[in-house]
Amino acid sequence: MLDIRTADDHNASMTTGHTHPAQSSDRCSIRPVIACALFAAGMLAFAMTTEPEPTGTPTAEPAPMSAQPTDPAETDDAAGEGLLECVVTMKTGRQITGFLIESLDDSIVIRLEGIDTTYRRKNIETIEFLRPVSERYEDLRDHIEDTDIETRLILVEWLRTREAYRLALKELESILEIAPDYPEAKTLHTWMKAFLDLKSKSKSRESRTRDRAPEPSRAEDPGPPLLTAEQINLIRIYELDLRNPPRLIVHDETIQKLMAREPDKFPVDADDRDAFLKLSEPDKLKLLFTHRARDLYHEVEILEDPAMLEAFRDTVHARNGWLLNACASTRCHGGEEAGSFRLVNQNPNSTETAYTNFYIIDHFKLKDGTPLLDLNNPERSPLLQFATRPTNALLTHPEVPLERPGARYRPIFRSSRDRKFQQAVDWIRSIYRPRVPYDIGYPPPAPEPAETVEEPIPSP
Repeated sequence: MLDIRTADDHNASMTTGHTHPAQSSDRCSIRPVIACALFAAGMLAFAMTTEPEPTGTPTAEPAPMSAQPTDPAETDDAAGEGLLECVVTMKTGRQITGFLIESLDDSIVIRLEGIDTTYRRKNIETIEFLRPVSERYEDLRDHIEDTDIETRLILVEWLRTREAYRLALKELESILEIAPDYPEAKTLHTWMKAFLDLKSKSKSRESRTRDRAPEPSRAEDPGPPLLTAEQINLIRIYELDLRNPPRLIVHDETIQKLMAREPDKFPVDADDRDAFLKLSEPDKLKLLFTHRARDLYHEVEILEDPAMLEAFRDTVHARNGWLLNACASTRCHGGEEAGSFRLVNQNPNSTETAYTNFYIIDHFKLKDGTPLLDLNNPERSPLLQFATRPTNALLTHPEVPLERPGARYRPIFRSSRDRKFQQAVDWIRSIYRPRVPYDIGYPPPAPEPAETVEEPIPSP
């Protein structure tokens, strides 16, 4: 792979000053370098600015494109579009190259091969930023002959992977001016226009939906906030089992977006592409899973609870369960003195309450890092053992402070043979495995985990 900082200096010497009579031969000689770098590495960069590790608010870093106030699609200005690329050097010496998606006080989110991964700032040594996509595109374009269609199409792919769609469309239109019958350029041009049209329509629809959406309910008591409808829908997506799927809708526009941005993975023939739109809804969702299109999951509508969550609501949570009546009572884990493990107890039969409590239970860990749910040995789960009579339990419930008036620990199960205990075991067994880590933007109340992992592992 080219050293991008060295490549920048080399490029500067080639592009500054007046046109040299031998410029054409320079273009011919550099064409294989450009094509090889774009196609094989996909990371050719002609400039990089080094920023010191920011402290406090991350104002030292350029904001990711998704956070920019102006959308190029709305202003007809393609110069500002494209993802912001950076090279992150960890304190371990490992270097990570990807797209900066979000910059927070204590962490950053980097997109690696289509997967958004969070890294803590305390583990980062430096963050180096590449120049904007539009500037690097101009430098690359200057060294490609107009008639070199193959290399220009590689450049289009380079732009597409960086989400500089309007620049890619501009390049394709320029190609078609001199090669109007070039089949690959025509196909890519059709897909790119369709994708931008869909993107514009989707943005309008999302704007109208936000205008109509009610504010999520919040309890007056400063307890755990309720999940929003969008977060609940994402949980349903990640927790469903395609072997027994709930009713769902995957819009044709979503599949068309997937095909438009990954044209090399779908047939060229229009009839063959239309066949994907005729798949069953579960098969369409499986297609999104296969291509790891996590950024499109929010467009899928899950119309009912997956079987696992239906069992949780029916046998564990509130309907015929024990969790809210016992664990989440005001004098226990539903009140102000619940400690770090606090559940929601308002509107017990509501979807918001049920999913919020499931998410808290699924992600909560004890002080030693042990999760509440043991998926390999469900009957040994601390959640169930703490609710069992101490004389029959493997783990005993922590003592309740005497200064809490009216608060007294009352076991729910006499032993592991209780019917409700067995129902809870069956529910835990039904949780989909292997687990896929996902973040829906909800921070459940939990103790600070021990700092044992230096860097996060990207989720699949």
